[in-house]
Amino acid sequence: MNSYTLWENDIFIVSTPYNPHLPYREGMHIVAAPKRKMANAWTDVDLAADTFRLAAMVCKLIEKLQLSPWFNLQANGNWGLLPGAEPFFHIHIYSRNKTETWAKPLVLPEAPRTYQNDPMPKADRIILIEAFKALK
Repeated sequence: MNSYTLWENDIFIVSTPYNPHLPYREGMHIVAAPKRKMANAWTDVDLAADTFRLAAMVCKLIEKLQLSPWFNLQANGNWGLLPGAEPFFHIHIYSRNKTETWAKPLVLPEAPRTYQNDPMPKADRIILIEAFKALK
């Protein structure tokens, strides 16, 4: 996945895709993932739990910055099962803005290369990079 790095340490990386799953006006698309590749959450339950903890901390910081009031966390991995792909555990953080889709389920793309959305604006990436320095 081509993405902008927002934060990383020796174990994890937090990024935002160049082509997010949803339009920015609907909310942010951020991905939290362990650097050690594993196919799914049940491969290493402790690392998966730590990744979910990190994702929750990301949500808390974004909420504190008042950039979004709600979040959906998802670890689907379905596209990794497509021919020629390889599954890898990661968590999608979808922030939700109060637009016409508020309180409704996310409508996500069915497959790679079936959508085109502009990336998170640079100014907001800079705000998050600074805020995420508080992550440990």
